[in-house]
Amino acid sequence: MTWWQTIPTFASAALIYFLPGLSILAAAGVRRLNLVALAVPVSTSVAACAAVVVPFLHLPYTPLVYFSISGVLALLTFAAARLWRKKGKHIGHLASNGPLPADPGPWTAKLAVPLGAVLAAVLIGARFITGFGGPDNFSQTFDNVYHLNAVHHIAQTHNGSSLTLGNLTAESSYFYPAGMHDMMALLQMLTGSSVPTAVNVGTIVIGAVVWPLGAMFLVSRLAGNRPVALLAAAALSAGFSAFPYLLVGYGVLYPNNAAIALLPVALGLAVEALRMSKGAPSSFVPPVLAFCAVLPGMVLTHPSAMVALLGFLVPVFLGRLLEVFLAWRAGGSAARPVVWWAAICALYGAGVVAAWLVLRPGLGAAPWLPFQSNARAIGEILGSAPMGTTTAWMMAILTVIGLYVIARTLARTWWMLGMFLVAALLYMVVSSWPPGTFRTLLTGVWYNDSFRLAALLPVVTLPIAVFGAEWAIWRIRALLERVAKFTKARRKSSEGATLWSRSLAVDPAGMMGAVVWVSILLLALLAQGGTLAQIQGRISSIFSITESSDLVDEDEMKILKQAKTLVPEDGVVLANPLTGGSLVYALADRQPVAPHIFGERSDNEQLLLDHWDEAVYNKDVCPVIREMNAYWALDFGSKTVIPTEDPFPGLADVIAGTAHGTEVLAESGNARLVRMTACG
Repeated sequence: MTWWQTIPTFASAALIYFLPGLSILAAAGVRRLNLVALAVPVSTSVAACAAVVVPFLHLPYTPLVYFSISGVLALLTFAAARLWRKKGKHIGHLASNGPLPADPGPWTAKLAVPLGAVLAAVLIGARFITGFGGPDNFSQTFDNVYHLNAVHHIAQTHNGSSLTLGNLTAESSYFYPAGMHDMMALLQMLTGSSVPTAVNVGTIVIGAVVWPLGAMFLVSRLAGNRPVALLAAAALSAGFSAFPYLLVGYGVLYPNNAAIALLPVALGLAVEALRMSKGAPSSFVPPVLAFCAVLPGMVLTHPSAMVALLGFLVPVFLGRLLEVFLAWRAGGSAARPVVWWAAICALYGAGVVAAWLVLRPGLGAAPWLPFQSNARAIGEILGSAPMGTTTAWMMAILTVIGLYVIARTLARTWWMLGMFLVAALLYMVVSSWPPGTFRTLLTGVWYNDSFRLAALLPVVTLPIAVFGAEWAIWRIRALLERVAKFTKARRKSSEGATLWSRSLAVDPAGMMGAVVWVSILLLALLAQGGTLAQIQGRISSIFSITESSDLVDEDEMKILKQAKTLVPEDGVVLANPLTGGSLVYALADRQPVAPHIFGERSDNEQLLLDHWDEAVYNKDVCPVIREMNAYWALDFGSKTVIPTEDPFPGLADVIAGTAHGTEVLAESGNARLVRMTACG
């Protein structure tokens, strides 16, 4: 399959990811960048919440139900807004809901958002497509056994509830955040594409479209709704190795990746609701309502993004308290707001501490250790090069300039620096501080995993880099204007004037716009440095299916393809998920006894996992094989995706070639599909 053949899948992804959010937000009067940036977060909330609700309504979770619920919500939103207006009431609108200012030119203002988004989508999408190789390739990593099977499980059972997804078995149907899986399962159901193709297309949409739009939205709240700032945000969003690439090249951590892509919008709305954004909304109601519409989707995609949001907002709350306090001291307001905001900040701080204490797992689930010194961690943060990647020099330079700009305006922007320092502190602690209670207290929510916290850095580094980019572009513009004036003064005659000065005299706005566009393109290209080639190479290596792949190699892939024809539709297959065998579910649509490495098992399932190869002489085995129709087993050898003790001894004799009462149905290299004949 080629990428050209996935164009219908990408078109369907646009419907799944954007249409519900666009319709609901448009009905509420949201426009322009606000509309497109909030669309996917709102759609994710609809998808994830609908998945929780529809089982109670005895409805299947399908694209038809998803779009129907979305349509009802859009109609209700439109009716509520119209009724509210009919009563002569007005709840206002989000900040930056109108057109962009014309400086540095009307066409720049009109094209900044669409062309900025296209530029970022092309740069990021091209790297993902090159890294993935083919649409059907998949990550050869530990977590992908679960993620691919979870998407297929939702598509097959028409149940995507986060309350019951668990570890994909009836015995372990407990909470697992399914927002990302729900969206990709809807895409797979709508298109009929393979699970890897749906996941790859969804990942590209999240990284190449959702993330840049969210970055532009956040920058519009922190730096201002200006064309240059938005263009710089789009261009630079494609310049970080830590996001949106790192978590796709490690883990693979699809839910974390999707949740972080939604985080900038939630953060921007919270900043706006707290009246700390560059442009103020007409009232606090629109950003609060929008925040409430976005938050469920992000939490049900991965709750750790909510914890990150809580941490990033600590300096914002303190900034709001300081503003109210200074207004009172200046005599412009009463003391009551100061007391209220002090109480709110105290309650918020208590809530943050509670979240950090309650949501962090035990030390047994957080085994990752520090690997570097404090000094190196600080250098990686400033150089946008976490996890030992090559320094992103353009991003580093712009970040340093941005910090200089913030230092010049510290009285107004210190809380933005505070958000950056929160992320920097978390990464420095997890990657360089010794293991212990304090380290786990701060970073245990993320399993003490440096990769997960490294991926958060771009969310708060990007606005600072945008400050740096804006400063540099305006300095270039000012320099060129001075050169033009100097040339014009020396050469009064139009014939002797330079091309630049003549052009500037004829169309100053157009020439200044050209300077902006050329500068943005240069920044975008220079930001595509060695660090991105490094992470792209990492993605390429783990998405390749070769003779020595870590999870499923070429021979094993051949057997999985044959399993679809050799195992009946109601057949159950014994396979070791650590060898990739359990992907028979996602790749061949055949039910494995163990769809995931972890999870509770029924007594019958555990019996087969422990004793399937003993059917000839163990009288308890055959009745269970017959009851479950589990006559088939995959022998993918003893090589596992991570070093571990064998938790599935029921395949030991099959792997050793000493299991009696079995026949080989298919074989390729060392990979085999066998059938138990001893049970009839």
